[in-house]
Amino acid sequence: MLKEFGLELDESVEIRVWDSTADMRYLVLPQCPPGTEDSSEEQLIKLATRDSMVGVAKADSPALAG
Repeated sequence: MLKEFGLELDESVEIRVWDSTADMRYLVLPQCPPGTEDSSEEQLIKLATRDSMVGVAKADSPALAG
């Protein structure tokens, strides 16, 4: 399904799927792109897209975020 959204992941990436219930919700935290180790919170916020927050895309690289 992720490939249908255009997301290609390395074979080493482990994917776990859980369904949310009325009692439990899960949070997707996008992986920080390379080169963002010293970025501020404001800079990182610009990299997170809607798709990266729902888990169907990677966070933008700093070059793409402008």
